[in-house]
Amino acid sequence: MKLTSNEAIIATLVIGVMMFALRFLPFLIFAKRRVPSFFSFIEKFIPAISIAVLFTICFKERTTDLIFKSSTPHTELPSVICAVCAAIFTALLHLWKKNAMISIFGGTILYMILNYFF
Repeated sequence: MKLTSNEAIIATLVIGVMMFALRFLPFLIFAKRRVPSFFSFIEKFIPAISIAVLFTICFKERTTDLIFKSSTPHTELPSVICAVCAAIFTALLHLWKKNAMISIFGGTILYMILNYFF
């Protein structure tokens, strides 16, 4: 589907207003009230959940390709090695800095660099 210029501008404006409203809404709702414990739970565990999801996504496809594609397993091996190195780096970075954003971005950057050169 191709949008005209006017449709693209209108769509961009609507998306911008929606993003602003969604970002501002929690501050409006919880300005005078205590934040429910459910949100405190999410805030505490979302970094670990994010890392677990990224780990699962990263290794599910690579390990199944390495095991079940018997035609050329040596071509998949560098990709698996890059992923393992990035995962180990992410874990060490997280243990050192204890900051999920630094860990996730650091591991991602290392993986992209290794994947580019190997």
